[in-house]
Amino acid sequence: MGKRPRDSEDGSPHEKRRRLTGGSSNKTSTEDITSVKKLQSLLAFNQDAGPIARQNFYIFKLFLESIAYGDDAALQSSRRAILLQYLNHQPTANADRQHLGASDLFQAWSFANQSNNESLYSTITAVLALLLKTISHHVDFRTAGRDLCNLFLEKDHLSLLERGLSAEKSKDHVISPCLRLLTQIVSFDGGYAAKRVYRNKDVTFKRLDTFLNLRLDSEVVDSRSRRKIPVRNVALQYLFANLRLQDHATKTEILAHGRLSRSLFQDIKEDSPSIIRETLQVVLDDVLKDGKIAHRAKGRLFTDQVLSSIAKLYSYTSNLDTDGDDNDQEKQNIPNIAHTFLLSVCTTPQYGVLLQPGAPNQGMENKTQGISLPIEPSEKHLHNISSSKTRSKRATILNTTLSSFLQTLRPYASISQRDLTLAIFQAAPDLISDYFHKKKAFSFEPKLTATWLGFAAFLLSTIQVPFRKSMVDYWELSIAPPATSDIIECILPLPLSSKVVSRCLNQNTTITRFFVIKILTAAFNKYAQAMDYFQSKMRTDRVPVRTWDVVASELKDEFSQRCPDMSLVITVFRNCSSQDSLFRESSARLLSLYYQHLPQVALEQKFDASVALSTVFDEVSLRDPRPTKPNVESMVLSHVLNIGCCSPDMRWWQKSAENDQLSLFGKGLRLCTQLHQDPRSRPLETLLQSALSEAVSLDAGIQNPLLAFLLKSLVQNTKTNMSKNVDYVPSSSPSRQNYFLRAPVSGERSPSQGRSWSRDPEEVYTCFDDCAWQPSDALFGFLDNCLTRLAKRTVKYDQDLLVLCTGLEPTAALDADMVAGILLMVVLEQWPFIQTSATVADAENISHWLTRFLLVVVRNGGNLELINRVRGKLESITRLEPCHIWLRKAPDGHFIEGVEFEVVQQPIRATPTTTNVAAGNVPEGEVAKEEWEPPTPPVSEGEDHPGLGKWKQFGIEEAIMEGAIGELILCLCSQYAEIRRQALMELRRWMKTLQTSQYSEREAMYLLVGELIETCQSCVGDEALAGFVGAMAAESCLVLSDPLHILYAKVNRFLNKGPVWKVEKLPSYWVEQVVMRLPSMDDGYYKEVEWLVKVLSEGLRTSADAELYRRSHILERLLSLLASPSLPVRQQEMVVGLLYRYIYVGGSTTLITRCSLLSWAPSYLALNHKSEKLATALGKMVERCKADCDQERVHDWSNGKLLKITERKRGSINV
Repeated sequence: MGKRPRDSEDGSPHEKRRRLTGGSSNKTSTEDITSVKKLQSLLAFNQDAGPIARQNFYIFKLFLESIAYGDDAALQSSRRAILLQYLNHQPTANADRQHLGASDLFQAWSFANQSNNESLYSTITAVLALLLKTISHHVDFRTAGRDLCNLFLEKDHLSLLERGLSAEKSKDHVISPCLRLLTQIVSFDGGYAAKRVYRNKDVTFKRLDTFLNLRLDSEVVDSRSRRKIPVRNVALQYLFANLRLQDHATKTEILAHGRLSRSLFQDIKEDSPSIIRETLQVVLDDVLKDGKIAHRAKGRLFTDQVLSSIAKLYSYTSNLDTDGDDNDQEKQNIPNIAHTFLLSVCTTPQYGVLLQPGAPNQGMENKTQGISLPIEPSEKHLHNISSSKTRSKRATILNTTLSSFLQTLRPYASISQRDLTLAIFQAAPDLISDYFHKKKAFSFEPKLTATWLGFAAFLLSTIQVPFRKSMVDYWELSIAPPATSDIIECILPLPLSSKVVSRCLNQNTTITRFFVIKILTAAFNKYAQAMDYFQSKMRTDRVPVRTWDVVASELKDEFSQRCPDMSLVITVFRNCSSQDSLFRESSARLLSLYYQHLPQVALEQKFDASVALSTVFDEVSLRDPRPTKPNVESMVLSHVLNIGCCSPDMRWWQKSAENDQLSLFGKGLRLCTQLHQDPRSRPLETLLQSALSEAVSLDAGIQNPLLAFLLKSLVQNTKTNMSKNVDYVPSSSPSRQNYFLRAPVSGERSPSQGRSWSRDPEEVYTCFDDCAWQPSDALFGFLDNCLTRLAKRTVKYDQDLLVLCTGLEPTAALDADMVAGILLMVVLEQWPFIQTSATVADAENISHWLTRFLLVVVRNGGNLELINRVRGKLESITRLEPCHIWLRKAPDGHFIEGVEFEVVQQPIRATPTTTNVAAGNVPEGEVAKEEWEPPTPPVSEGEDHPGLGKWKQFGIEEAIMEGAIGELILCLCSQYAEIRRQALMELRRWMKTLQTSQYSEREAMYLLVGELIETCQSCVGDEALAGFVGAMAAESCLVLSDPLHILYAKVNRFLNKGPVWKVEKLPSYWVEQVVMRLPSMDDGYYKEVEWLVKVLSEGLRTSADAELYRRSHILERLLSLLASPSLPVRQQEMVVGLLYRYIYVGGSTTLITRCSLLSWAPSYLALNHKSEKLATALGKMVERCKADCDQERVHDWSNGKLLKITERKRGSINV
């Protein structure tokens, strides 16, 4: 024997040559089957045939394949007829048999089983499966096919199938044909026998979960073995056929097998692309989209492990040799297909995985899975849900499957997984808090790595997930407000702690700080959405307003604690370079959000917004201020303007740096001129208008048109701007008239020149078509200097304006709103310095602007005579000839005196405060007297006291601001002892509520109420609390609720004096602190006096209160205060009203005997006659005092001389 040749070069052994069995004389081919008889003879059962039987079945298989897959239509038709005759042929040899002509096949199949011939058994099973598959496509075989299916499902033949299905897992050549046969039985004629197949599930579904796990060995390298179809693929086709053709009840039972669902998706990434695509498509179309299957049954199919197995397809790479259809393109599409499938499953409530609170389980069951809510919750229940302990607990997670599945995803490493995670968060926002509480494997500590950047991007996207309707529905269905911990996790997740974020902001890498700033910006926006939602919920009736108010307060506190210190953001903003515009815009936006949403935190920082605003003004002015598209500098400008609107300490009239030529207001005015009629200039104009109105103080309700006048005179195209009135409503002050100037209409004659005016009045201003003129830097410097002086010395220039108006007719007086006249006074003062220090070109430019400004003032209601006076004074001190030309001429070549205007008096709109008439408008011979109504007497105490329980209707802050606590405190002054006791008990209850609340001023408020209770608890049953003490305590509550109140410091200082108040010394203490001491703020003296007089007036209710004022010497101090020449008229009238109220409670005799009121009043009016209204008030007070006093007591006190003195001085008092 020769030597065995060596193996091939690749190491694989040579294949053995096949041994040919049988001779060629016994071989029959498919061409020999031309009739039914030949087919019957071929398949005739002979248990002694041996290997020939297998060969005959192989020929029959080829015969069936030629029918199913052949190309010759004529041959297919003839062979189908032969096959049909064969199946319909009834054997005559054995008349008692009822089987079809295919009985030989079943006999051979049974013989193979009995003889344990696995090769023949598998061949016959495969041929039977091919037979059903071949005839299933032709309607002529319908009856025969149904009979075959019924025959297969008989008990004897099911036992044959059970033999194959019970084979060992390694015998795939036996298992696969049985599964194919069952697949064809289920699929035949649209599932004719599908129910019967499942009815015998002990056989047909016995080991299906095991078959689904039988894959090819990954270590097999034989190409022929790798081309074999795994048992899993055949089992999948059988399962798919059942899912397609079974009814919904059977599908529900199939899905209930947990091991079956796990085996279906376990290690799905090892399957071929076609199998994966078909698996996901069948589950989606035939299970999830089947509306008759209950949601719960669908949900059982997808556990967290199943979803995780599908998620592994994101990194799918096939290790199998694929056919022609499974090309590389299909491999690349598998991750996209899996992503689409998971998105549908995890975000569609009808698919059973995503659970919603209160949503009914549709389908076969109709049981509500929602939360049962009481129709009318009790007070005890509302108290429990509003407690901080209840709201601090994390809510129970409803979607536990999705919660566990999310932990297996890697959203920071894969964009698709990040999108899936965000989609789940958007569908179920309650999972955000749960996800980050469990996801502790990764920390947000600053590390410039790809993983950290991916995690930062994921956190940013998570925060940007809006409050969707699902979360709102979750809150709506629950009586209790959401837990604060859940809300804050949606806004600032757990990894973003204040400590970690602060470290990120301190990093030197720009990308790290940029990501953190973006994250914080998104968090602020989401926080605003949550607060808006809470504000809307406060208007509902289902839950008390105080409950949602407490939640909003807790959320605000928690959010401010999680946010980093604002000083870090300020440092980042200051260190931003001008080249890094995007980073600077982001930091400016974040600072603006701090000021908008956390003003208390922002105002505690020492951030000079003036410097930032000045820098931005310079940058925008140096670049193109009006680009065609919005640029980053414009966005930075808008953010810094928002900061300026919220910042209370803007230094508008100071220069930010030593080398600055203009103050902050001057730079803003220059930029506003450059951005004229640009939408971006509106916020800047509003901010400048606010700064100018605050600096140049006017009466309340009067608008300041000075900025509008300046802008109209500074813009280049004056023709279109100066011929239109400024959007300005003149004052309705009763002491002065409103005057508007207009040119005479067509046909009227000028009184001086006698010429006709043009039909179009705007032609008078066509001379201002001077587009070539531009304001110079010297002009802006001059305006900045004038406006700064005006802001610092407004009173001085107002007096100069009054002096200049001396001698003018009353009808020619400057309108009260014309603050432009005050600016002209500053111009008059600074004009000589312009003549000496400025260049000729700069002086001419300023003169040009001044002419334009004068015409703007005249055009918008200015007094022509006063303007001519100003122009005359300017000409008298002008040295430069170009300035003379501009001051004496209007731009059209006519002198200003030659342009006549008709003065048209406009009617004055009355307001509630316009009760005075100017003395100049009263007809000659009449004395103008103003009516004064005396104050109403103190209201007597009624039987009802609603203030005892009114505070329960509000939250802590609302009860204070609405005056409910003040009314409760005043109940301590009641004349009924029982009312006082109830008020004391209610105050103690409110103190307990205040102590456990989150109110910002709770400590000071608790101290105030505690000291009040200590003061009155010993005597509350015997006598009423003094009216002044009650009024002072009630007003102090309002003071303590506002830290910016002018008396906030003094009230806190008073509370620190001791735990018990000395009632008899309390009025004199407050008079000394307010009247005799310096105010807390420089300009707050008269406001403090007004507050004190109001408290004294409200505390004067009974004769006992009047006696307390007498013992405390309050009356003498009030009269001394009234005699002060600097006391404004308003405060004087309030003091007179207080004295009048003192008369109501029986204090007339005291005023006469102790204060000599009857002799003091004429002397006071002779020296301090400020107002006719005040004189009328004093006169009425004296008359009422004389009428109500004890005549005998006064007569004895004065020995009868007082009446003669008052009669002699009666003419001095104007009644």
